[in-house]
Amino acid sequence: MNNKLTIDLLSHLPITRPLLNDQERVFLAVLKGQVKSRSEATKSLSIRSTTISDYVAELLAMRLLTEVPSERAGRGRPSLILGVNANRLVTIVFQVISQSVHVFMVNLSAEIIAHEKIEAAPDSDNAVLESIFLRLYQAIIVKQPAEAGLAGIVFSLGGVFDRITWRWIHSSRWPGMNNLDIRSIFPGEEHAISMSRTLDNELLIHLLQQDESTLLLHWGYGVGFAFGHSGDRIVEGGYAFGEIGHWHIAGEAARCHCGQTGCLETVTALWSIGRQILGDEFQAGDDEEHIARLLEERDLSDNPVVQKAVAQITTAASNVCRVFFPKKLIISGPFVKNAGIWRAFCDGFSQQNSFFGQTIQALSVSQVSRDLGVYGAALPVLEQGLAKLLQER
Repeated sequence: MNNKLTIDLLSHLPITRPLLNDQERVFLAVLKGQVKSRSEATKSLSIRSTTISDYVAELLAMRLLTEVPSERAGRGRPSLILGVNANRLVTIVFQVISQSVHVFMVNLSAEIIAHEKIEAAPDSDNAVLESIFLRLYQAIIVKQPAEAGLAGIVFSLGGVFDRITWRWIHSSRWPGMNNLDIRSIFPGEEHAISMSRTLDNELLIHLLQQDESTLLLHWGYGVGFAFGHSGDRIVEGGYAFGEIGHWHIAGEAARCHCGQTGCLETVTALWSIGRQILGDEFQAGDDEEHIARLLEERDLSDNPVVQKAVAQITTAASNVCRVFFPKKLIISGPFVKNAGIWRAFCDGFSQQNSFFGQTIQALSVSQVSRDLGVYGAALPVLEQGLAKLLQER
C-alpha cells in the first residue's frame, strides 16, 4: 500500500462522527504522525502538559500507544518517543476477487497483516460458498495478534445483496448462489458483522482523497456504479442500487446470469464478451488485473464487439450522470486500461455529456489499488471499534 496515500487516509480518521474527547485527539495525532512526544502533543494540541501525561498514561494502559526512548544524540537523557500499537485493533474483511473469495486482516495503520484466499468454481452454490467463508475465517482468525482486539467482520461484496435481511442475493460469478444468508454462516460469532458494497468501499477512498460529488462506474466482469457526495456520504439505496448491468437493452435477447434477457451486461461484461475479444486467452474467472494486462496490449479499435460495448457503456454512463449530476465521473475495471477503448469512451461521453451547457468537470480512470479498497471496507469498522475501546476505559 502506498505509504503517502495511507497517511493521507489516516488523516481522515474519524470520518463519520465527532471526536469523543481530547484523549482521542491525542491518539489520532500520534496515529497520523503529527506528534511524536508528549511535549509536541502539548504544543500542537494546546492541552496542558499534566493533562497530556494523564491521557498518554491511559492510552499506554490500554495498549493503544507505545513510548520508547529515542536514540541518544549527545549528552543527557534520551527523549521518549510516542508510537501507535497498530495491531491493538484489527478488522476482518471478506472480499470477492474474480473467481476467488479472499479474507484480509487489517490493522489501525491500514496494513494488511494477514491474507488467505480460496478459489470458488463457477458452479458454486450456497453450500459451497458458505463452506469457503468458514474455512477462510478459521484460517485467518488464528493469525490474529495476541494483543489485538477484533473490531468486527466485514463482507465486502459485489452483485445484489440486502443489508436488512443479510442475504447475498445474486452474483454474476456464481449464478448458482441465491439468497445466501450471511448471518447463518457465523451463528455464534460475538463480534459485529456488516455488509458493504465493494464499489462503495473503493468510492470511499476517492472521496477521502478529494471530497466532491463523485460517480464511480465499474466495467469488468459486471457493470455497476456507486455515488457519493460532500462529507464522504455514500448513497446506499435499496438492495440492488447501482446494478445498471441489468438494465434492459432494446433489441437484445441474450440470456443474462440474472435470468432475464437483453441485460446491459450481455453486451458489455467480461463474462459475456471476454472470449469474443480475447479468444482462448480469456478464461472465465480470470483475475481482472490479468485481463487488464491482456486488453492493454491489444488494438481493438476495429473490433465490432468492443465498439458495441463501448457505445452501450457510454450511453449508460451518460444516463446515470443525468440522474446524479456528479462533478466527477471515475471509471474502474479492465476495459478502460486499454488506451483505444478509453479514448473511444471519452469521445462518446463528451458528445453525450452536455446538458443545458453543463458538463462533468472531471473524467478519469480509477487508480485505487485493491489493498486500498480493502481498507475502505475496514475503515468504518475500525473507527467504531476505536470509539468503543476509548469509551470503555
